[in-house]
Amino acid sequence: MPTLSADYFDGRTARVQRVTLQAAGEDLVVTGEGVDVRVPFAQVQVDERLGRAPRRLRFRDGTFCEISDLNALDALLSSMAHRDGWVDRMQRHRQFVLLSLAACAVVAVAGYKWGLPWMAAKGAAKMPLPVSQRLSDQALRILEGNILFPSNIAPDRQHALSEKFHALRLPEGGLPAGELLFRSSPQLGANAFALPDGTIVVLDDLVTLLDERQILATFAHEEGHVHGHHGLQLMLQSSVVGIFLAFYIGDISSLLAVAPATLMQAKYSRELEQQADDYAARVLLRNGMQVAFLAEALQNLAKSHPQAAQPGYLSSHPATDERMRHLAALSAAALAPVDRP
Repeated sequence: MPTLSADYFDGRTARVQRVTLQAAGEDLVVTGEGVDVRVPFAQVQVDERLGRAPRRLRFRDGTFCEISDLNALDALLSSMAHRDGWVDRMQRHRQFVLLSLAACAVVAVAGYKWGLPWMAAKGAAKMPLPVSQRLSDQALRILEGNILFPSNIAPDRQHALSEKFHALRLPEGGLPAGELLFRSSPQLGANAFALPDGTIVVLDDLVTLLDERQILATFAHEEGHVHGHHGLQLMLQSSVVGIFLAFYIGDISSLLAVAPATLMQAKYSRELEQQADDYAARVLLRNGMQVAFLAEALQNLAKSHPQAAQPGYLSSHPATDERMRHLAALSAAALAPVDRP
């Protein structure tokens, strides 16, 4: 029967004893100076192989043997009819390792592309309102005086636009509840963005560039982002750890840190942009307005920002041509006559 040498540890001290291992029927015999152990092999736990690192045989009383001669150990295990687990066997084959690495890469990409947005959307929808308000307050405190400055739009004009916005009937019923904040920003130009708590920040250049119908259409689009919690979803995606901290620990510091940058550089996906456009179209139709007003707003904004890299409303809203075609299709569908029986 095969024998091999091993280091024996009593599990209580760091003392090493040199022993010999030998198979005897269905038992494993461990002998050495002061050591004489006979144990059924079925009660021995065999650690997995890890490269050329020594392997351990563990016994129920906490003692264990460490073996460096892996080939001799394989021979002993074979004589005891021991068979390593399938994971242990597969990880020794290069093809399986390469396949596993490829599978991990696919899972990582899929998780980032689809899993993370799905988790962020679910988390954003369930985020308590006090958390959203705190995120919004934190973002405004950082942006005010650095990127956002007092508006130059006349107070009467601000009040009139705010009244018309809050008079819009929403598809799900009710009226917009979020506040309109008018600000100026030389860095951002013609822009508008929604805060997590539903507040919509409107910049002067957008108000002076568009007519009133187009402005209201833009407000309806931003209300679509509010309705879908899109801004908060982007924050959660920007700080994956924030999902765990916000819901399980109660610490939202990581979300507070990314809030201003996320709001200023929001890169909504095509899906989220289309959701906001579709919502805006429903708002406009419900209030007797044309879907084309939003398309006109996009067209005017595109003319004011001919360079894609220039900061502005369109730089944070990709695929403008595609969106305009989609809005044109919605407008045509709304104007199409309805066949009656």
